Amino acid sequence: MEQSQQQTLQNLGFEIANKAIENAQLRAQLNAIQGENEQLKSRIDELSEEGVNND
Repeated sequence: MEQSQQQTLQNLGFEIANKAIENAQLRAQLNAIQGENEQLKSRIDELSEEGVNND
């Protein structure tokens, strides 16, 4: 295989690896945000219940 083809394949490999890392980081962020979202939903439900009970 030519040197330039090997270099191209190596570069593509690095690019794929970097995209995989980026993907994992974004998934982690998404999971964290989804967890926060669930906590906020629960808190809203609690406050709604308190509001109903105070009426």
